[in-house]
Amino acid sequence: MGKWKRHHAFYDISSQADNIKTFEGKRYDVHGLWAVDKDGHSEKLANIYYRIRTVKDEKFRTIAKRRNPNSELQPFM
Repeated sequence: MGKWKRHHAFYDISSQADNIKTFEGKRYDVHGLWAVDKDGHSEKLANIYYRIRTVKDEKFRTIAKRRNPNSELQPFM
């Protein structure tokens, strides 16, 4: 029996996340399907999904993480 690999899907981020950080170091607040940076510029979450490094919830707890840009976004508990 193999080990099941879980990943954090796009829709999990839009429903559970409050804050995300990318590999470039940019931070975004999550508003549904949109990510808004500190300057007020918004991008669709789908457009930055593969650049996301860390996902945090409203209590600033890490809920998902990606070790490098080529790996899957894994739930973090």
